[in-house]
Amino acid sequence: MPLTLHEKEQVEIDYWKNSNFESDDSFTVDNFLNKAQELKHFNYKVLKYKHQFSTAQSILEVGAGQGWASCFLKRFYNPKADYTVSDISPYAINSLAYWEEVFNVSIDSKLAAKSYDIAVGEKRFDLIFCYAAAHHFVRYKETLTELKRLLKPEGKILFLYEPVSSKLLYPLYYRYVNAMPHSTPEDVLVPKSISRMAEALELECQVSYDPNQSINRGVVVTIYFFMLRKLRFLNSLVPSSADFVFSRK
Repeated sequence: MPLTLHEKEQVEIDYWKNSNFESDDSFTVDNFLNKAQELKHFNYKVLKYKHQFSTAQSILEVGAGQGWASCFLKRFYNPKADYTVSDISPYAINSLAYWEEVFNVSIDSKLAAKSYDIAVGEKRFDLIFCYAAAHHFVRYKETLTELKRLLKPEGKILFLYEPVSSKLLYPLYYRYVNAMPHSTPEDVLVPKSISRMAEALELECQVSYDPNQSINRGVVVTIYFFMLRKLRFLNSLVPSSADFVFSRK
C-alpha cells in the first residue's frame, strides 16, 4: 500500500534520527566521503548559476539535510551573505554543526520546517535553492506558493539536479527510482506539470535539461546519461535530469 503524505514525511524526519550513516549522533567517514562526491557535482551546478549564488545577499536552502551545501557556499563562494538552512527533520538540522566545523563557517539561521511551511517573514530572500531535494517535497504547489512568499521581487528559486520525466514515462521512471536502494521515498518531477503550477502562481519557470553526471552512478547509468548528452533532443521525452529556475512575473 502506498504511503500517505504524513507517513512519507515521517520517514524523512526519522531517517536522520535512525541512520547509522548520517545521524546527528556521529559524523562518519562514509558520510564525509559521500558528500565529497556530491560536492563535486554541486560545485558544477554552482558554477552554472554562479551569478545568482555569488551576488545574493540572503540565501535560503530548502530540504538541506545536514546543510553541507550552504556551508560550502559560505566558505568558498559568498561568505558575506546571510544563510538560512531548513529541512523537515530536526535531526538533520542538529547535524549541521558537523559541517560548520568541516568548512569553518557559521550558518546564520537554522530551521526544522516543511518545505511548504517555513516560519520566516515575507520577501526575505534573494535566492532560494535546493539541491537534489525537490523530488522529496511531494506538495509541490504548496511549496512553490510558500517559496514565492519568501522571495524578494527580483529573486530566484533554483531546484537543482532533479530527476525528471515526461508524463507518459513517469510511472516507469517512478518505479525505477523507488526500486533503487535508498532509505526515503522519492518522486520524479514532470516539467510540464511543474511549469503549469508555476504559471498558476504567476511564477516564471525555466527548465534546463542537464544530463551531465559527475557522480558515479554505475556503468549503465553513466552510459545512459552520456547518450543523453549526445542526443539532447531526447531529454524532454525520456527520463533525464533537469534544473528549474523560478522568478516572479
